[in-house]
Amino acid sequence: MRLDDELLDGPPAPGARVMALARAAEVEAAAARLLVPGQGEALHDLRVALRRLRATLDALEPLLGGAATEKQRRRLRRAAGRTGQARDAEVLGAWLAGARERLQAPYRGALDWVADRVERAQQRGAAAVAARALPKLSKALPRLSRRLARAAPQAAAPPPGAPATLAAALAPPLRARVAALREALRGVAGADDEAALHRARLEAKRLRYLLEPLRGATGADATSAVEALRGLQEVLGEWHDGLVAHRALEAALVEAAAERTRWRGRGAGDADLRPGLVALGRLAARRVEDAWALLEAHHLGPQATPLLDLAYVVVGALEARRGWQDQPVVERRLLLTGLPAEAAGAAVEELEQGWVPEGGGRGRVVVVRDAGGERAYRAGGGGLAPLSRGDLEALWPLTEGRRVVKRCHRPIALPGWRLDEYLDRRLVLAVAEAPGGQAPAVGVPVAGDEAGEAGGAGGPFLPAWLEPLVVRDVTDERGYADEVLARRAPRGGRQGA
Repeated sequence: MRLDDELLDGPPAPGARVMALARAAEVEAAAARLLVPGQGEALHDLRVALRRLRATLDALEPLLGGAATEKQRRRLRRAAGRTGQARDAEVLGAWLAGARERLQAPYRGALDWVADRVERAQQRGAAAVAARALPKLSKALPRLSRRLARAAPQAAAPPPGAPATLAAALAPPLRARVAALREALRGVAGADDEAALHRARLEAKRLRYLLEPLRGATGADATSAVEALRGLQEVLGEWHDGLVAHRALEAALVEAAAERTRWRGRGAGDADLRPGLVALGRLAARRVEDAWALLEAHHLGPQATPLLDLAYVVVGALEARRGWQDQPVVERRLLLTGLPAEAAGAAVEELEQGWVPEGGGRGRVVVVRDAGGERAYRAGGGGLAPLSRGDLEALWPLTEGRRVVKRCHRPIALPGWRLDEYLDRRLVLAVAEAPGGQAPAVGVPVAGDEAGEAGGAGGPFLPAWLEPLVVRDVTDERGYADEVLARRAPRGGRQGA
């Protein structure tokens, strides 16, 4: 599945339904292949398709209007759980087949003994998939698809702060998934920390499945991030599969001891499978150790930063997507005596802006912080381009002495405006924005106007409660431009990233 520009820049709810429908169709196709003999990877494909669908439903649930009920999602979760035994046995059987050449001939009898049990486990697992997983899917998927395809009732107006496009709606859940993977990788204490490694493996999958539809997206291409996550998943998969093999061989030692005791009781031969099972166990343990060494060398600690940066760049590109296409924003700026009480409860983000001087690739660097975390951009070409953490660390020191720090409030009662509260100096500005080459006129209150409606002469409406705080219009006063303010020494505030 790939998302084109029309979907990304379109309304979020229909786009979310298209994504979920496409994922549901992938599950149906994978389930159908499972019924065809000779489809070697059909079970794996079904499990991946189920995980992709579940990750999509989880991330986009607020946009789906209740189309994915808890009952349907529970059926999907249980169906996925029914496939685990068959897949683990399938993977273990393939590994045993590959291990044959690495075992000395006297030990291969033990391998055959284990392989026979694994094959039977795989058959039992396949029977469980056919009897339990597929029937659940046959009930859940058609109902889910019908509900997703049904047009949602059109809301009278989107709630304040609601994302205007699918791209904007995808950014918060993606940012949350990147943060979850970062914390999972940070939480790995060592090679024996199975819980943390399992969590990291799960979070890597969830993030990758959400990024995959953005491969090739204009300005937000996730191809590099997806490939980096694929590499992390492969190493974590090796660790997991090695651990499953090692545990299976530990259990096999107990079973072999029980069988040997039973044979002796019947006066049968005294075949001892333990040396071969121990040799296989050592191969499995080495697989786990090798996977851990790769994880430690390339994916944990500071080594995780490049991968996370690739994902954060995609998130930043989605958040700044309109900046890639829109004309430069022109502002009307009013000097205020202070921050109005109506700013309480507004949507708030904190911005640190720094200007890189000549010789360092002149331009503006913006660091944004809000409830969704921290991201960085660089201005240029009429918009904002996302900036990786590595680039930010290289550029930010160059802005020393050319920075401003402000908190941007967007009150619901003041549509079309933001209130800039500067934290490094005593200054508050009311700012009206408009795309294009002409600054917006400030609407004048007239009889009959309601707060929040457009003013008669055009431009954002200035409500009566804000008028007493207005000192003057400073749009044309260069001294109140952020770049000029950044060169002045801050007063009583803080500065620096």
